[in-house]
Amino acid sequence: MFTSKLGKLLIIVGLLAQACVVTSCAGTKEPPTGLIDMTEYRKVVDQQKSEQAMTAGQDSSGQEMTPEEHEHAGDMDMQHRNYPLAGLHYDKALRGDPTRNGVRLKLGHLYLQQGMFEAALAQFQNLRAQDPNSAVAHRGIGYAFLMQHKWRDAEEALTKAIILAPSDWLSQNLLGLTYDQEQRYSEAITAYKAALALNPREPGVLNNLGLAYALNGDHDAAIHAYEQAVATGAASPKLHNNLGIAYAHRGRYAEALSAFKKATDEPHAYNNLGVVLLNMGNTRQAESCFQKAIELNPQFYEKASENLRRARQMLTNAGEQPSAPNILAPTSCP
Repeated sequence: MFTSKLGKLLIIVGLLAQACVVTSCAGTKEPPTGLIDMTEYRKVVDQQKSEQAMTAGQDSSGQEMTPEEHEHAGDMDMQHRNYPLAGLHYDKALRGDPTRNGVRLKLGHLYLQQGMFEAALAQFQNLRAQDPNSAVAHRGIGYAFLMQHKWRDAEEALTKAIILAPSDWLSQNLLGLTYDQEQRYSEAITAYKAALALNPREPGVLNNLGLAYALNGDHDAAIHAYEQAVATGAASPKLHNNLGIAYAHRGRYAEALSAFKKATDEPHAYNNLGVVLLNMGNTRQAESCFQKAIELNPQFYEKASENLRRARQMLTNAGEQPSAPNILAPTSCP
């Protein structure tokens, strides 16, 4: 259970796997990370501790629970997504028997899932101290360091995890994300390819590979990776947006617009295409796309109008005449 949950988290939390990799894109949200606001989470923890701490250590008959029973109770709470109480039970299990490494692993994964990276790091470091050859401990340490922006520490831990478990595609993916953060895109691509050699149809890794190619300037290779991800049947708005961006960079505007439409509604899709074109220097076509977005929805959100004003200012600065309001430019949106 925890391995699968962590596996999903490690993919979707990818720091570069954004819904859109250019500024001002619309109709998308930040990628789901499985994380909740930490202030809110800790308030819930404190509240539930005060309400449940007296009974969390007892079974239905009022008897003190064993470490085994606490672990089982924590597992049940995880299934019901009662994460604070699950954490309490795992913590009590470890207090009763600190050698229960399986529980420590579960607690570390729970902390990762909830974004408590310092707490997770402590659990995985404790696990590594007890078993220096635990690949999952090194992977957990690497993940926690990655999320704390400690790239070199993350690289060291993840490299060790891969040495200990060469078939661990999750560690390869995390290592790729680490390299991305250091703008070491060629190494990131190598890491993602290693992950895909172990799990060829994982859409999250294919998306990450596409982003690394795009950031490295190879948009054709990026398109190929994104299309492979779409072919798995697990396409998401972020993936369609990334594919649309790559198509636009190769001048395949109709396909770009089609991809954006699969990620969001039509006005937002035109706005997103306009943003890409504006960033590429195609100001006149970008202006037209922003106008088209507003034409499709006169009550369109403020961002499209802001983008249109930006495009017109750029045309004015370049000595060109912006189009009249609400009239498509002669060079129309693709």
